[in-house]
Amino acid sequence: MPVPSYVIEISFGSSGYVDVSQYVQSITIDRGISRVLEDYSAGSISITFVNNSRVFDPLNTSSPLYSTLYGYTLVQPGGRVRVKANNIVRFTGFIQDWQFSYDNAGFDGKATLTALDQLYRVGNAVFTGGYAWQVESTTDRMRTVLNYNGFGAAEYSEIKTGHTLLGTDQWQTGDSVLSYLQQVARSEPGDLYSNASAVMVFKDRSFTNYNWTNTMRYNFVAYPQSLAGTVAPDTTLKDETDGTYQWTVLGSRATATASQFGGTVFAGGTVAGAIPAEDFIGFEYSNLNAARYANTGNSYVFSGYLRGNSGTYDGSIRLLDSAGGLIASSAISTASAGSAVWTRIGGVLSNSSTSIVAGVAFSFGITQATATTGTTMRGEGFLVEPGTAFINYFDGGYAPDVTSAGTVYEVAWAGQPYASMSGLLTSTASTVAAPTILAFADVNSQATVGGTGIPFVELGIAYGSENLYNKVQVVGVNASAIATDTTGQSRYGLKTYSQTDNLTTSLTKPTEIANSLLAEWRLPEYRAENIVLSLESLTTAQQNLVLAVELRDVVRVCFKPSNTGDVVDKYYQVLGITGNTDVERDQLTFSLGSLDNLPIRL
Repeated sequence: MPVPSYVIEISFGSSGYVDVSQYVQSITIDRGISRVLEDYSAGSISITFVNNSRVFDPLNTSSPLYSTLYGYTLVQPGGRVRVKANNIVRFTGFIQDWQFSYDNAGFDGKATLTALDQLYRVGNAVFTGGYAWQVESTTDRMRTVLNYNGFGAAEYSEIKTGHTLLGTDQWQTGDSVLSYLQQVARSEPGDLYSNASAVMVFKDRSFTNYNWTNTMRYNFVAYPQSLAGTVAPDTTLKDETDGTYQWTVLGSRATATASQFGGTVFAGGTVAGAIPAEDFIGFEYSNLNAARYANTGNSYVFSGYLRGNSGTYDGSIRLLDSAGGLIASSAISTASAGSAVWTRIGGVLSNSSTSIVAGVAFSFGITQATATTGTTMRGEGFLVEPGTAFINYFDGGYAPDVTSAGTVYEVAWAGQPYASMSGLLTSTASTVAAPTILAFADVNSQATVGGTGIPFVELGIAYGSENLYNKVQVVGVNASAIATDTTGQSRYGLKTYSQTDNLTTSLTKPTEIANSLLAEWRLPEYRAENIVLSLESLTTAQQNLVLAVELRDVVRVCFKPSNTGDVVDKYYQVLGITGNTDVERDQLTFSLGSLDNLPIRL
């Protein structure tokens, strides 16, 4: 059977793609990684053309690759190359170099281009400064960064839903965009790479093939420090990126009162006697940050939970301009449900003026003289959120919502717990059709897959410690975790994997990640490391199935070494794809990573 039918095209500048397939002598492709947990680097391609007629000579203005319309040759570093086999895209890249050689006294001409995929372009990008001002999921942060650095949405459309929340972050001039994005990917954890069509892809380390829909919410109240006992309240003006916040009326932590959510309860002061009408006991907060509020609309939900008074809770909610001046305000009053019962107070405030909202403020508490002496105000669940209606929200340890199999709730602080704003991510799963998983089998294992396994010609087996870890350390912004397998350490010695740069501000995610990685890598495994296929020995239908395999796809590999013993039948993820093609042969190698201890959907 023949090798697949190849189409190789190049372009430069404003020109469209031009077919140069007739001149191709050989193609070498190398994409992906060789081991799980490595960062993906740019994939590469090398194509050698016959150049006896100087078609690829950039000085030849008579070449069909010279554009008289644009006045330049398409043989340029910085151009693009696209390779298809049987009309399936195998590589799209950005040309780095052209090399020319003339053997046999100048009569045997060759031209060779080398190109890199989209990761190369991302790797060349650097920050010019800037910051991420809100809590975001890993995938939202990636899209924010790529958009901020001039990449179009189509160039990162395959960056899919991540469930790990990241806090605020600031970038210095000259910082590498790719290094930061890879750090974000490790924080999920997941894989960031370019597909064969030069589109950036991000996938978490789950292979269940569900579609996830993310809904993100923000609480712009920067919580005070978690004070202990009767420590005096901190009412100083606090700096945050591009803004300030301040609790001007606030007591210490009220440790004697149980939270309704499991979070921190604060005291707002104790009534020493009759309160004059103009006096106030409770909680008062203000936040000025023009960048934040200019990007989040004109309508905000204010809310808080109070306890301690048997009469009425009063307060006000306010929208502020950049100087702290009043744009809009509303007085609120709520009857207490009882002195020992938590009562929610709040409202919605919208900006109907021409001024731009640059800040918010609220006061919740007691302003009437009817409070009983000795009453101590309690407060929690303070919230300022973009929106038009109150919907329950949890913060830090607050958890009124429960994660289920189809819905995952993740919460994280922008900075330190109880000293910053926070974000709530709700991820809802919807099932999709189970993917088609290709089965590859040697001649001794065909019966295992009903005789339909795609044959391979070479097989590499590994049984070593390169991915054996019996101690995993994950260090996040606000929490760290260590997961240990002492039994494995006694058998194989200490093997440590450390992830010390996780960006999540979640208090629970580091433990989740550490436990997951330990479960995956605590024991050595006998596994296929790579398989080699000769495409010219396959049918066209089989060729098309194999050529469509992408990085991170799931495949099944069956083999029976030396036709002795049982068939080894396992599922793997494709880590790397390497190809070597000429006019007579087309060899393809898949580097594999085991999925024995990861969730997959069959």
